[in-house]
Amino acid sequence: NFGMLEELAKLFGPTATTGASRAAVDAGWIDYAHQVGQTGQTVQPKVYMACGVSGQIQHLVGMQSSDIIIAVNKDPHAPLMKLADYAVVGDVFEILPAMMDEIRRT
Repeated sequence: NFGMLEELAKLFGPTATTGASRAAVDAGWIDYAHQVGQTGQTVQPKVYMACGVSGQIQHLVGMQSSDIIIAVNKDPHAPLMKLADYAVVGDVFEILPAMMDEIRRT
């Protein structure tokens, strides 16, 4: 659900944007222009938040130089969870709404 991710990006401010894994692009959830990784863009934001991204090597090469990496995934053993500075184990569809509610309160 990229609508929720786009809403979260807006809450973070005008410089926040959404990116995607190849799997999300291939599924038609978001345009290729947003793909991060070996076959997409390389990004180096201050904060990179990956939601439900397992972190295959092809994706990691496109974002591993980010200053702070936050990963939200059900699988605590997903490759990106090991690389992340902050790893949140849980369902994205439960974690993100709670996070957005908290941001709105502040």
